[in-house]
Parts: sequence; structure tokens; C-alpha cells
Amino acid sequence: MRVIPDTSFFVCFLDDIKVPELLIRTFESNKFALVVGKIVHEELKRSENYHQIEFILTEAESYDYTQFGEILRPFMSLEEISKGEHEVIATAYILNFLGYEIIFILDDDDARNFVLRNLKEISDRMTGTVGFVRLCCCHHKIFNKEEAKLILIMIKNSKFRVKKEIVEKAIGEIGGC
Repeated sequence: MRVIPDTSFFVCFLDDIKVPELLIRTFESNKFALVVGKIVHEELKRSENYHQIEFILTEAESYDYTQFGEILRPFMSLEEISKGEHEVIATAYILNFLGYEIIFILDDDDARNFVLRNLKEISDRMTGTVGFVRLCCCHHKIFNKEEAKLILIMIKNSKFRVKKEIVEKAIGEIGGC
């Protein structure tokens, strides 16, 4: 399964909860093929902890966004096109169209709402950082229940912008998986 995360996903682990080793463990598990576009990669270079995960990013699949980013151009402004979220959406759309099994991670409400309004055919492949942690525990067994709950508690108590109710719901779902 190809995983296409937005920048905020990485920043959550690098800068907000400061556990880059969990990113490394997740993407070295061989459960996922990481896909990181050039815009997201460039945005990540601003993190002071980028060097800790640089090797997994350079080993990730990358698609030349400029080859197919124009597909969604009628739906988005020029400002939106230069953001990593647009790159994630366009990459997810194309890889899904090509028949790849994908999941894409978007935490920005505007980007998520765009997908829900305009690209219903891929909306079921979308999750957020919190949902991805739950998937890593319940479906892919990368984290055990206690680890996943601890990660979510760290996220809830960090500066990462997510509604507390979303985190609490995920913690409850992990308890039942």
C-alpha cells in the first residue's frame, strides 16, 4: 500500500511530539511504500529535525507533480497549487486512477473538505495523522495498543492542531480493535 502524507503528518512526529523514530519504524516495517512529493519534501526541510528522517524520504517514491498537477488546477487557486496538500491530493488521485492501493494523509480541513466535495472517488482512501496511527495499530500491527494510545495522548497534548474529540474517539477505537 502506498502512503502519501502531507507535511503536517511528518511535522507532528518530528517537531510536535518529537519521536521521529516512530516514523522510521512505520516506514521500515515494509507494510507501506512511502510516496513523498517534491513540494512536501521541500516543506519538510524547514524542520530542525529533518536530518533524522532524511534517509527515509530519499528512499521514498516520488512522482513529478508538475506532470499531473494541472489535472486539479480548475478546482484550486494558484496559492493552493503551491502547497503540499494539493500535491498530496493530485498524487493520490493519479495513483488511485492507475489502480494502486493507496492511503493519503491530510490534516488540513480545507484540503479534506475539497476532497469530500470534489473527489468522492478517493475520499475513502483519506485519513488524518490520528487515523493513520489507529490504522498502524489496528490493521497493520506496527504499534501495539498501548503504544498507539501513548502516541495519541502525546499528539493530544502537543501543539499539533487536532480536535480532542477526534483523538479520544481514536483511542476508544484502538481499545476495541
